[in-house]
Amino acid sequence: MSGQLSPLQHDALCEIFNISVGRAAAAMSGLVGEEVSLSVPAMRFCAIEELNDRVGWAQWRHVDAVAQHFTGSFDGDALLMFADDDGEEVVRLMLAALNRTDDIDTLGSDALAEVGNVLLNACMSALADIMAEDFSYSLPHLCSGRGVDVLAQRGVEPHCQVLFLHIQFLLESKRIEGYLAFLLGLSSVDGLRNGVDRFLGHLGASVNH
Repeated sequence: MSGQLSPLQHDALCEIFNISVGRAAAAMSGLVGEEVSLSVPAMRFCAIEELNDRVGWAQWRHVDAVAQHFTGSFDGDALLMFADDDGEEVVRLMLAALNRTDDIDTLGSDALAEVGNVLLNACMSALADIMAEDFSYSLPHLCSGRGVDVLAQRGVEPHCQVLFLHIQFLLESKRIEGYLAFLLGLSSVDGLRNGVDRFLGHLGASVNH
């Protein structure tokens, strides 16, 4: 898919996600009760069958993911993923911020789904604003497993394109690894590219004025 984007489109998409992830960081700060900054996301495109080699999932014991289907001029699945124990750590921080003493084993799944819902909505709403898009969303769904198996639970085809972002959530007390994946069917690639072009068009109009 990267070959289907011009260098200008690729840079613009990186900037779009920088803004979107920044909004997600602000949402996460509200959840955990401390300042959160996010690293500039490393972005890559590949087919699902290539992810094991490109991402290095073999070293992870398991992945917790919150998935949300979205539809618009392009559609797909957005997934927020945490490797190993990082998802549980986010839930623990959120409960501490709320002064909750609930058993994390009891609330873990529901709480992680809520974290994912808040962060994905923040990110997707930023994408919608920047691309002048109107998305509809499903309810969040929690998936757990190993690497590509989590993506397979979404029923996607092996040739489906993945827009994959590796993000570090940098908290005052913790460094947590997070990953955003956008699963796009081949027909959605054109819609994504058109959204990037709208962003570039608005940017050009602003500069010219």
